[in-house]
Amino acid sequence: MRDRRLRTPRTPRERALWVLYADTLTMAVGFYMLVPLLAYHFLQDLGLTVAVVGALTALRSAAQNGMMPFSGWAADRIGYRRAIAGGVLVRALGFVVLGSGGSVPVLVVGSVLAGLGGALFHPASYAAYAALAGEDDRVRVYATRELISNVGFILGPMVGGLLAGLDFRWVAYGSAGLFATAFVLTVLGLPASLTGPATEPTRFGAALKDRRFVRYCVLASGLWLLVSQLYLVVPVRAADVLPGPAGVGLVYTAAAVFMVLVMLPLTGFASRHLPPRAILATGALALGTGVAVMGLWGTLAGLLAGIGVFTIGQMLSQPVMNAVVSDFAGTTSVASYFGVLGLAQSVGGILGNLAGGFLYTVAQGDGPAANLVWFFFLGWGLLMAVLFLRFGPRSAAPA
Repeated sequence: MRDRRLRTPRTPRERALWVLYADTLTMAVGFYMLVPLLAYHFLQDLGLTVAVVGALTALRSAAQNGMMPFSGWAADRIGYRRAIAGGVLVRALGFVVLGSGGSVPVLVVGSVLAGLGGALFHPASYAAYAALAGEDDRVRVYATRELISNVGFILGPMVGGLLAGLDFRWVAYGSAGLFATAFVLTVLGLPASLTGPATEPTRFGAALKDRRFVRYCVLASGLWLLVSQLYLVVPVRAADVLPGPAGVGLVYTAAAVFMVLVMLPLTGFASRHLPPRAILATGALALGTGVAVMGLWGTLAGLLAGIGVFTIGQMLSQPVMNAVVSDFAGTTSVASYFGVLGLAQSVGGILGNLAGGFLYTVAQGDGPAANLVWFFFLGWGLLMAVLFLRFGPRSAAPA
């Protein structure tokens, strides 16, 4: 297994897969070097209110997630290479506008462009991985993709922080440059035949009419309610045990490094010995348990232990969640199905942010209700585990 992962790519498919990995790393570094600093730039450099910053963030998210079902359907028709190339260019343009703009209308345009670019390349990229991986290797390939994305999560803020010392525009332009680099990699490195227009194209909305897949997306949305807590629970608990924002960043970095080191061995072992529904159930339980540990064990050790368990849940659930999509989609509408999955995950994230914001406010108070909040997440993880065991997918390609 180890030799197969590290060998030099020999076939056109293997070479294209490595190009897609390079795309993922380039885009991840570009994204994480800019987005974490956007809110600070808007608030401190441009003097915008918190309400306006929140509206801009919501607008970018809505432009991306709301358009995913349509953009996935479009990618199945124009081909994955064209969709990825067009998407990264649109996002690059959006980031240039965000870095150059000083007025709210200009920032609105930049936010919409950044979101639309993500909507265009996201389903196409995930579908391209499915096409290049083959039926017997999807879990490993998606696990590798998540690993590479986390490398970008580690490197991006470092690069962004260095450029921010010069001027924020250099952060935005550097990020845009990396997405432009991804455009070149995509055009030169991915085959034009990477599922060109489908030979038997499905109509728009076909994925939404697939009852089994819609049921799966409902489960995925419930799981994403837990995944979305990562960027809420860590700051909430870290404020009590860490000296400042630098400590919070170190906790996130530690989680990303842990994922990079453990992802492939863990997912490979799990996919060889457990069916997808059991892996997803275990992942859901680990996510809920991790949040509860961080909340109930109010020390640095508790924070680190909780985020470790939470990260194990991410590593188990996310590659398998993506790998089984193509089992539902067949051969002609994979990007369409990924688009609908992306929308479902965004709904779960919105619900998770709303619920988390309310519950964490309660947790900051006194009395027994403050501790009961954390048992809600444990209970939700247990509920999702039961639902996945009962209704989850039965098959996926082994690692």
